[in-house]
Amino acid sequence: MTSVTAVRAGTGSADRTSVGRAVLGAAATWVLYVVLIATTSAGYEQALADASEDTGTAVNRLPAETLAEIGQDHPWSFLANVMLLVLPAALIVVARRVAAVTGSRAALATAWVAAAVWAFYLLLQVGLLTDPESLPPLTRDLDVLTVPLVSAGSVLSTASFVLAAVALRRRGHRPVAALVAAAVAILAVVAMAITLVTSGFEEPIAPIGLFPAELVLGIALLVGRQR
Repeated sequence: MTSVTAVRAGTGSADRTSVGRAVLGAAATWVLYVVLIATTSAGYEQALADASEDTGTAVNRLPAETLAEIGQDHPWSFLANVMLLVLPAALIVVARRVAAVTGSRAALATAWVAAAVWAFYLLLQVGLLTDPESLPPLTRDLDVLTVPLVSAGSVLSTASFVLAAVALRRRGHRPVAALVAAAVAILAVVAMAITLVTSGFEEPIAPIGLFPAELVLGIALLVGRQR
């Protein structure tokens, strides 16, 4: 191996390591989100389930006034909502590093659009911290906005990851793992889209496929062989 070849190989390995760490970091944010849901938001989630059962209304269709009242009884639950900024931010970091390695900026552009959707949804959630009797205009419509906004944010986030995986595959960075990761993310969205339709559009598309997909790709970039 010549010195030039060795340098290129070392640079490629460093690039993969940088992206791999970012991808695993994004996966770690999902672990944090689940921990917050299971701890600080546990009471809130149970109260939502109880209200849904009492009123015969799907959780995602509960009136904003009800959400505000429950939220005020469980103030620490809002910590989980903050993850609506952390999760897309982690995806932006991944997309930026992929762009630096591959030259493709499609994933980055899509990640920013996804982040804008999640930020807007969080802004509506912040409105629930006000008086339940005088909620901000759009916050009052959360019963009809939650499903489309969450679904849009999820699809865009997944699209950003898939575009990043495809860009890595095209440049020869763990092509098999990149293909598998992209397939996992896409199949999860398809499954959730089916649930969206069969539930009567009461259950949004959630980005559940990102966690396993990010684990597959992140681990492969760090420790897998070049295949």
